[in-house]
Amino acid sequence: MAIIGIGVDMEDVCRFKNTEDKLLKRIFTEEELAFCFKSVKPWEHLAARFCAKEAAFKALPFKEISFKNIEVKTLKDGKPTFMIHDDRAKGLDIKLSLSHTESAAIAFVVVSE
Repeated sequence: MAIIGIGVDMEDVCRFKNTEDKLLKRIFTEEELAFCFKSVKPWEHLAARFCAKEAAFKALPFKEISFKNIEVKTLKDGKPTFMIHDDRAKGLDIKLSLSHTESAAIAFVVVSE
């Protein structure tokens, strides 16, 4: 497998504490919002997922894709993964790593073919 893209993004969690619902609904899918708002501190999860989307923008070999077409999922074992709702992503192997604290979130993405 050849690596064709790498992306990383880091955000301050506080940016997501008082974000308007209208903006959240433009960025995140209903499933992502439901996952985040099950948490006592949803803004930490929102920040991590936003980082994942930004890191994916940087790593994908195409740039014209909306935030909601890059969907972060959590597997049964707790690992994060992507569902890229775009035919151009077919055949790509996309790896995602997320981390967050109370103050910062980071995501790292590697795309291979």
